[in-house]
Formats: sequence, C-alpha cells, structure tokens
Amino acid sequence: MHLALTAAVALAVLVLGWLKRWTSDDAFINFRVVHELLAGNGPVFNAGERVEVATSPLWLAVLTVADAIVPGDAAPWTSVVLGLALTATAVTVASIAAARLWAKAPSWVVVPFGVAVFAALPPTWDFTTSGLETGLSFSWIALSFWGLVRWVQRDTPLAHRPVWLLVLLGVGPLVRPDFAVISGILLLFVVLVGAGRWWQRLLGLVFAGLLPVAYQVFRMGYYGLLVPNTAVAKESSRPLWSRGFVYLADLVAPHLLWVPALLALGLLAVLAPQARWLRREWILVVVVLAAAAVHALYVVRVGGDFMHARLLMPSVFLALCPVAALPVTRRHAAVTGTLLAGAAVWAVSSVFFLRIDYPDSVADSGLADERGFYAALAGVKNPITLADHGGAGVSAYTDQVNRAALEGRDEIVLQVVPVRPSTPMAVLAPSSGGMVFSVGNAGFYGVASSSSVFVVDGFGLTDPIASHIAPGPPGRPGHEKIFPAWYLLARYGAPELAEEVTPGLSDPAGVAASRDALSCGDAAQLIEATSGELTVGRFFSNVVHAPEMTSFRIPVDPTEARDQFC
Repeated sequence: MHLALTAAVALAVLVLGWLKRWTSDDAFINFRVVHELLAGNGPVFNAGERVEVATSPLWLAVLTVADAIVPGDAAPWTSVVLGLALTATAVTVASIAAARLWAKAPSWVVVPFGVAVFAALPPTWDFTTSGLETGLSFSWIALSFWGLVRWVQRDTPLAHRPVWLLVLLGVGPLVRPDFAVISGILLLFVVLVGAGRWWQRLLGLVFAGLLPVAYQVFRMGYYGLLVPNTAVAKESSRPLWSRGFVYLADLVAPHLLWVPALLALGLLAVLAPQARWLRREWILVVVVLAAAAVHALYVVRVGGDFMHARLLMPSVFLALCPVAALPVTRRHAAVTGTLLAGAAVWAVSSVFFLRIDYPDSVADSGLADERGFYAALAGVKNPITLADHGGAGVSAYTDQVNRAALEGRDEIVLQVVPVRPSTPMAVLAPSSGGMVFSVGNAGFYGVASSSSVFVVDGFGLTDPIASHIAPGPPGRPGHEKIFPAWYLLARYGAPELAEEVTPGLSDPAGVAASRDALSCGDAAQLIEATSGELTVGRFFSNVVHAPEMTSFRIPVDPTEARDQFC
C-alpha cells in the first residue's frame, strides 16, 4: 500500500510539473555554457574569458553530457525532462527512506505524508522544471537521507564506510554552493556518531572532500575566484536579514506553510515514542531538521532570491524527509487520523486555492512569480525552447546582431525593452573590436547570439569587472549591480570614446579614467587572470591570489578607482 501511495504522489508531481513546464532565462545561461563547452571553448560564457556563470557545476556537467548524447539543440527539453524525473525520483526515494526509518513502529498502513505536503505546494510544480538545478537538489537531498537511514541502521555504522555515501554527502556544494551548509552538518554527524579511530574519521572526511576540493582548486586556478562569479555579482556574503525574512514570509504566509509544519510536529510527537528508534536514529532526525533550519537561516541571511520560494524549497524538502512517510499505528489511531485529515484539508486547499498574487507577476519587494512572468512575456503557456521565448522578438533582434558580427562590424549593441520582431538594432557606440552585446537577459540573448558575439550582462553575472563593482544600497535581489556605462565603454569601446565628446555617451574623461583604473593594480590583475593565456604559472598564480581577487571591489567613481589602483 505504501509503495502504491508513494507512486501516486510521484505521479502527481510529474503531472503537475508537466502542466507547469517551462524554462527560465537563468537556465539559458547554463545552456550557453554547455554550447561553449561542446565547441571546445571550456566552461565559459564568452570564448576567451574565464568567468564562472553556472551556479551548479554538477548540473552543468549533467546538461553537457545529455546535450552531447541527444541530437540537436536538446538542452532546454533535456533540462525539463531531467527536472521532472529527478524530482519524482526524490519524492520516491525520500518516502522509501522514511518508511524504513519508521519500520519498527507497528502500523496498519504507511502513508506518504511529507512528500504529499511537498507535492501539494505550487512552488514545487514551478521548479520541478524551470531548467535549473532544483530537481537535482531534491534528488541529492533524498539520496543522502536514504543513505544515512541505511547507515544508522547498521549494526556498527563506521565513520569511513561506505565510501559512496561519504562521496555523495561531499558533493553537496557541487549541486549548489549553499548546500555546503547541509553537507557540513551531515558529514559532522557521520564523523561523530560513526565508529572508528581518529584516522578512520579523518579518512571519511577525505573521501567526502575529494570531489569538492578538486573542483575548488580548479575553480581558483581557472576562474581566479573562491566562489562562482554570480556570488560576487550578487554580493552573497553580505548579510541582508530584513530582506531575507520578507523572502521567508513570502513562502510561509500565502501557502499557510505553518499548518503542515505544526501537523508534522504533532505527528512526530505522537508517533516517535512508538518508533523504537536507536539513539543514533533519534540523533539523525534531529540533525536533519537542524540542517534544514540552518540552511533556511542561511538563505534568509543572504537576503533570499528574486524568484518566489526557489532557494527555500530545498530546506522545506529536507525538513520533510523524516516525515516523508509515516505509519498509522493502532495506538493513538484517532489522533493520528485527525492530524492526517487536517493535512489532507490543507493539501486540497494548497492545490486549488493557496497562491501568491503579484501584480504583473512581480511584487513591490522585487519578488517574482518567475514562471508566470516569462509565460506572459512569451505569450506561450509553456515556454521551453528559445523559439518559445523568442515570440516577443528575442530571436529576430539577435539575428540582427549575429548578421552584424558576420559582416565584421565593430559595435556595442544594447538589448531593447520591449522587443518585437520589427525592433531595429540599437547601437550604443563603436567597439574596440567585434560585436559586443550588452544585455539584461543574459540567458535568452546569450543562447540566441553566436559564439562570435561577446555578450555582457548588465547585472554583472557574466563579466569579471561588472561583478566586482562596489555594491550600493540593497535593491531587488540579484539585480542590484548595474554595469556603469563608463566602465562598459572603457572595456569594450573604441579608443576615441576616451578622447572625444560623443552625444548621448559618458564623458570621455570618465571613460579615460576608467581605462586607466582597469589597467592598474588589482583590476589589471583580475582582467589578466580571467582573459590571459592559461599557462601552468597563471593557474597557480590564480590559486594563490583567488582570495584577494574574490574580495576585491572597484569603486563606481572611475576617478576614485584610478587614484586607488594607480
């Protein structure tokens, strides 16, 4: 019965996720990197410049392998199908793991309580696809929980065995950087609770650290940073508690998430005494709940995200894992039944009624119903491919840029909003060489642009200088840094822009000061680290200087920057 009920929940996730299928602009950032990788240019956004724009290295690897195997431009549809499959797998594995955890409790039936709560949440449907790594995140959490349940139920769980579990727990930061919090807590649990001598505990940590440490060395040597460039652009180390609590409330309040949370605690209080858990099983449940809470607290600290609920959904799923499946026992059957009935009422309300309500899909706080926004923009119910999203003119506009690149024109071109198929190309200024495309939607326009077009994201995600501009006051999450025009022209503009007054453009003195600043000191080192030839010497130099390049910031005022660096 339990497996049948779990299969029904997994099927519901697949159906609801399919009905809400879509891909986001951020997903297309990954797709452009996949194209560059398969073209032999490396894991970069623009050929010739080493900038890490993919938040999830593991998801990028999965997409690259899939795109290499599946014929045609398969990345968008591959990401959708994989997202659905991975989320359904996560639901199934979490339910099976929880049933095993509760197996010693005498029961009439085991019901998939936690995964049903998860499946009833509308954000689950939105991010089952989206083209992002969310499905992979859920699967990693579920598999880790399943492995830990099996581990604690061994006669003598060892701190350095099994190796596969330690490696799995260790790759959390490669799924998402913020999962380092979860990985660290779960690994600490294994090391402290597992049996073994000190060197065996240390060996367990070595197994867990092999892949993430290897990738971190690669990141530092190849990109010259300790974190992805996106983390620098978004100032993810800056504490923004008030904005983070708004983000948390935006999930909890409209979906009445406190209702299933209280019901879950009530069910735990009633059923746990009947579970006959060993001490280490009790500790596992506490540790998993603590890891979920700490991860959610970290998301709150950094100020959340601009996509409704996205970064908190892994926390929610992890917290639900210990109660993903629960036994209906003979003892206290009435109380258990009442609590489960309450959960059923909430689930029905969530599926049919509980929704966010943002005017035009974006709230005053900057939080967005991202799927609703892009579906409305594309005029397509389920926008997946670039052709779907290009209905608003993306493809037609970028075709003009690509043709200009083929003609050998040297220009800086701007993205235009709104864009239609008839929108003419907006040329900002002559470039110092080639076509430079300054955009606000780096994903769509990045994939639509040919590799010969150098695409610069105005929010700093794809550019090592734009990402390192000193931050101003907190604004919309992920959209706070705007690449100053004088720096854009200094990096990519023709020499005369720093010498002659050009109507509508920045003062040439500001452009000249920007050029001077970028040619001196740490700014010059950053440009050389990301654009210079990658020799063995430069790789090791980047490793050594990665900490200071990560913390380095460029004043918005170019004169101040020149005085500071030169």
